[in-house]
Amino acid sequence: MAYTSASLPTVNQYDVNKTILEPLFLGQDYMQYMDVMPNVAGTIVLDRFQALSGITKEFSAGTEFTSETGEKGAAVTITPKRMEAEIAFAGNSLFNKMKGQLMRGGHDFDNIDGTVVKNILLDLIGQGVQSDFNRQLWLSDSGASGDFGIYDGIFQAAFEASSNSINRASISPEQTTDAALVAGNAIKILRALYDNASPELLGAGNHVLFVSGDIADDYMLTLEGTGFTTSGYGTLVNGMPQLMFRGIPVVVRRDWDIAIAANVANINGASNAAETHRAILTTKDAFAVATDFSNNSVEQWYSNDNKEYRFRVAYSVGCALKDAKLAVYYTPDNMA
Repeated sequence: MAYTSASLPTVNQYDVNKTILEPLFLGQDYMQYMDVMPNVAGTIVLDRFQALSGITKEFSAGTEFTSETGEKGAAVTITPKRMEAEIAFAGNSLFNKMKGQLMRGGHDFDNIDGTVVKNILLDLIGQGVQSDFNRQLWLSDSGASGDFGIYDGIFQAAFEASSNSINRASISPEQTTDAALVAGNAIKILRALYDNASPELLGAGNHVLFVSGDIADDYMLTLEGTGFTTSGYGTLVNGMPQLMFRGIPVVVRRDWDIAIAANVANINGASNAAETHRAILTTKDAFAVATDFSNNSVEQWYSNDNKEYRFRVAYSVGCALKDAKLAVYYTPDNMA
């Protein structure tokens, strides 16, 4: 089939779900630590169960059921927000980009299966959707402006669940306000997170540390400064396959550094573009992330007036920390 400037395969809801949205919620490496809820329409109430205890009693014949056992905290709710990503590609630019990719793969652009073109198109759309999704999920604050103010992201959820910032770790001495991470302070931040973790968090197991790129880099410099034996030479040269702190995997989010530096006016917990350093210590499934795959949608059309391919992808997302005791975070400034 020969493709022209106004002809492209149709992208449908199934395509978007399988190649863009489901991978966002289920395929990204950090999502393995989130409790992803894929079919939340409206508001969902999460019973905030703490560690189950006190549920066993002496057997009693009969049918009466008493549920006062089992420690149950206040309920947490999530109401996913409807989101939409609008993408426009100039016709000539899009076709040249696709032609280049196809030629590198040994394909004849004028005689290819439509699925090949569709996959390239979905990949281009997915790159933009993923970038926005990640920075909003982590850094959004409904009190902010622009596209950071649509819903409360993970950091904001941790702050609000903790009531007056009791879950914010601090280091001593504190860094100078409006300054980049001071060399050697990454290890102090990681220690502070661990030291400020609740007994419930420390006892939960399945821990994970999410850190910004500058914290990860400074921590690695600290590790390198401890000295390497001959057996450690390969680690020094090739890097660590998995950065760890006290047996806890450290997941590096370099996209935080980029997003904060570019949008600091809308980022809670930072007041200067240099303050990109932040981190969270939590446990698997402490944060719930909700969406509704059945309600996703996509629109596609060609604008003759603008000579553009236009796409609109709609989905929903929301998040919450189930229990304030299950996360502790660090930000350069106090959140508000």
